[in-house]
Amino acid sequence: MFIMGKKDQDSGNKASSRQQFAVQFRSLLTQKGVSEAAIPYYEKRLQHWGRVLRERAENPKDVAFVNWIRSLAERPHVESYQIQQAMRAVRWAHGEILKESWINLVDWKELKDELSLMETSQEVDRVSREEYGRRLRNKGFNPSSLAILMKVFVALRGRNYALRTERTYLSWAERFVRSVEANKSRFSTEQAQLFLENLALEDHVAPATQKQALSSLLFLFREGLGMDEPNFGSFALAKSKRRMPVVLSRDEMKSLLGEMEGTWGLMAELLYGSGLRLMEVMRLRVKDIDFDLGMIVVREGKGRKDRRTALPRSLEERLRAHLKEIRALYDLDRSENLAGVWLPYAAEKKAPSWAKEWGWFWLFPSQRRSVDPRGGHVRRHHLNENGLQKAIKTAAIQAEIAKKVSCHSLRHSFATHLLESGKDIRTVQELLGHEDVRTTEIYTHVLNRPGDVFVSPLDDLG
Repeated sequence: MFIMGKKDQDSGNKASSRQQFAVQFRSLLTQKGVSEAAIPYYEKRLQHWGRVLRERAENPKDVAFVNWIRSLAERPHVESYQIQQAMRAVRWAHGEILKESWINLVDWKELKDELSLMETSQEVDRVSREEYGRRLRNKGFNPSSLAILMKVFVALRGRNYALRTERTYLSWAERFVRSVEANKSRFSTEQAQLFLENLALEDHVAPATQKQALSSLLFLFREGLGMDEPNFGSFALAKSKRRMPVVLSRDEMKSLLGEMEGTWGLMAELLYGSGLRLMEVMRLRVKDIDFDLGMIVVREGKGRKDRRTALPRSLEERLRAHLKEIRALYDLDRSENLAGVWLPYAAEKKAPSWAKEWGWFWLFPSQRRSVDPRGGHVRRHHLNENGLQKAIKTAAIQAEIAKKVSCHSLRHSFATHLLESGKDIRTVQELLGHEDVRTTEIYTHVLNRPGDVFVSPLDDLG
């Protein structure tokens, strides 16, 4: 049925072998937790791979497989979850059923990292209503649950929530609905109360995670279940674990940035030099850079608020050179009359022509163009954040920095180094975009160095 059979086998043996393999593959998928509704899609991916093998019989299987996955990733209509299905189907079939050794020659981690770098922006993943409904059916939700989740989806899309908010709300809604189905219960505020309490007592989530789930369930009950004022009562709250932010010294920061170059290096320097969050640097537009005033305007940062922060003067020359490079991409898109870049809802309603203007072009555009599923337009989106995250982690290893370095560590270091140099906390608060100064005060604790206050008794032993 899929990839079994040799030329010297008769048709009867072929049919028997294929049928046996099909049964084994279905059984394995069930063991792996694949839903009954999704199994046909895994079979479809494996059938596609079988055709590729027959067409490229002269190539080693590991080489043919990697090339096939790359070709799938380059197709604008193929989504990332479909590629993951294809990878799992082939890996399980050849590795666990057929026991073929070539499967171990594939560098799976490197392949996944490469696929992450090939991803475009977050907006391209904003699926259509029809596609989301299809995904829910593939996940095995019953009709009544599916109808509730679709109401939540439509309400979120109608309010034009940020993509990450939409994803978060839908994820929690699906998780809660799944728990209700598993318990064979009815949707009620009592079930929501139990769900939220279990997050704290059994899953030991952070307070912010529980709060996120609460907001999502409130939205679900209002929009999906039509309850105007849902009251979940009192439930156990997640306990806060105070963790000090990871801050790099100036020498460590210099070493880290010294290991980075090109676009990723420029973006990392903006994270540190301007105190930007990861997605803030990803979503910068050409017009957000003000060389004359020496500032960067962050549009709709955390809390959907705008703010201004410093533009490092040391980056001006490189940024101007970078603008010349991406201008070539902009001119190419305009010459081919592409739909233009994605615009926020308000801007799109006010002036859709802005999508084709230079000022609205992404500061860090992807080299690859993709189909926007919301309207079917071919657009160029910004780079995917996974590439920058990987580049910073790799640079930290190369710089031999033992601390757990992330993109946010550069923002932490920005704040701490400003306070160390004597900047007042209110100024730092404004640059970081913190609503409450108490959030900024965490960096003052980082400045407190016990070794500067007292001498360890060990040092007195002589």
